[in-house]
Formats: sequence, C-alpha cells, structure tokens
Amino acid sequence: MLKSRSVRAAAVALGATALLALAACSPPVAPPVERTQQPLPAACPSGGGPVTPPATVGVGPRLTVLVPPANYQPGVKYPLLVSFHPFLLDQTSWENYSLLGHNASARGYWTLIPRGSDPGPRWSAAGGPDYGVDDVGYIDDLIVNTASTVCVDRDRIFAAGFSAGAAMSVGLSCELPWRFRAVVASGGSNLTSVCPGVGPTDALIIHGTADGFAPLDGNTSAPVPPKGITVDSVVANFAVRNGCGATPTPVVKTPTVTRQVYSCPGQRLEYWPVQGMGHTWASAAFPLDLVTGPTDTTFSATKEALDFFDAS
Repeated sequence: MLKSRSVRAAAVALGATALLALAACSPPVAPPVERTQQPLPAACPSGGGPVTPPATVGVGPRLTVLVPPANYQPGVKYPLLVSFHPFLLDQTSWENYSLLGHNASARGYWTLIPRGSDPGPRWSAAGGPDYGVDDVGYIDDLIVNTASTVCVDRDRIFAAGFSAGAAMSVGLSCELPWRFRAVVASGGSNLTSVCPGVGPTDALIIHGTADGFAPLDGNTSAPVPPKGITVDSVVANFAVRNGCGATPTPVVKTPTVTRQVYSCPGQRLEYWPVQGMGHTWASAAFPLDLVTGPTDTTFSATKEALDFFDAS
C-alpha cells in the first residue's frame, strides 16, 4: 500500500491526467498500423530459464518491472500479463493502485509493468496524439525479449489497463491481434481508434456510466482524442471481430453491474457498464473519489480481469 504522501501524489497525477489531456491533445490522426508478426520462441530459454528470474527487462533505455509467478520453476511455461498504467501514474503507483501484478503472481502469471514514454509517462495508442514514439512496437519488442529471457506460454499473453492504459490494451489488440489472447480495458477503451477488419481478440470492457474523463458517448466538444468514439462502438467492433451475435445476454453481476455477455463461437466478449462509477478502477486499493468520481466496490476489476484471463 502506498504511504499517504504517495497517495496524495497519485491523486494529483490522476487529476492532472484530465487537465493535461484537455490542454494538450488533438483529434485522432491515424488508423491502426499494419505490422509484421514477430515470432516468439517455441521453447523455453536454454536450461529452462534463469534459476532466479530478473526483476526487470528492457528494450532500449526504458526498464520494465517483471513480477514472477509465485510458484516459479525454471522450465515451466507461464502465461504473461502486460499491465498498463494510466497517463502520469508511474509503474509503482499503478501497481499499488490496482495490485494486478501481485494478484497475477499468486495465480501463476508473469506480469510486465512497462513505463510509458516521457514526458508523462504516457502512451501513444492509435487515434491519440502523435508523440513520435512507437509504443506498440516497443511493447511487442518487450514481449519478444521477455519470452527469450524467461519461459512464457506464447499462446496465453494478455493485456490489461486503466484509462490511457485501457486505450493501449485495445490498441494493441488492433495492431497485434495475433499476440494477445485477451484484453481487459477499464475506463478508456474509447480513447483509441476502432479497427474494423482486424482479427479476433477476447475482450472484457468495463466502463463507468459517470466517467467524466472518458464519457460513454465519446468526447465531442473537449479536445481529448479521439473525438466522438463511443464505448458502444468499441464493443460493437469487437463483436464483429470476434464473430459474435449482435444481441448480448444480460446477466446481473451486482446491484450496479449487469454484464452484457455476447455469444461468439470460439471467442469471448463481455461489456460491463457500471452504474454511477466514475473514472476509476473498481475496488482500487486506495480510492481517489474526489478526483476521479465514485469508485465501485461491488466487484474487483483486478479479480475479474484475472478470472477472465484464466478462462481464456
């Protein structure tokens, strides 16, 4: 858990996220980029991988935190989760806020917690402002490097994130659909371009109905990219990509959540509109409601993300 000073710093960062986005962003400039598929190692590294896994891996000057599986044994292939922080919240603060890496480790996952590019840290996802940094290519290189260092189940690679990290997760599924088995995006799935015609990726989309930073109906007046993309259009795009039926089945989860579960032969898609929730991660370790709006505590976004990945 963060100390109180760090909690205050995180609150300031999340508030600044909205203010800087309003001041410095521009409308979408490009659709998802068509990319060449990089192969991942078919076998574990020599000797089954290191006896003691490294705490970080990297590509270029950016180091990425690597959280090992709690039950780590060399030579065993473990699933890999890439956990994406929101704009301005660094790796440590994001992990303390979400506890994704901690809980994924307990379930036997590797977790990469990368840092976005500076100044920020921030992410360059399709449809957002062009920072001149290829973050999608960086993440793909990072996964290849990780799978060459430790033993990874290349068929079970996942991405999850909040806000700008949610946009990154969805954007990665658009530009690297062959890489990710499933993605979970909370409070930012509509902050990246949709991608009709792209291959399938299982997806769980979570979004608060009172999210004022990334409204359900998209940003139509404030200069936050991309303008006018609704969460419904993101979900509809995944439904087409995943070959789902057009009409989901409603399933009551909690008093504030009715899951919209789609029928998709061979794929999975769920949309969870959370009644009254603001721009938050449900059941976050330290809610920041004065900055972000109400945090829903009727379910844990971390638990549900990992449950979704476990079933993929």
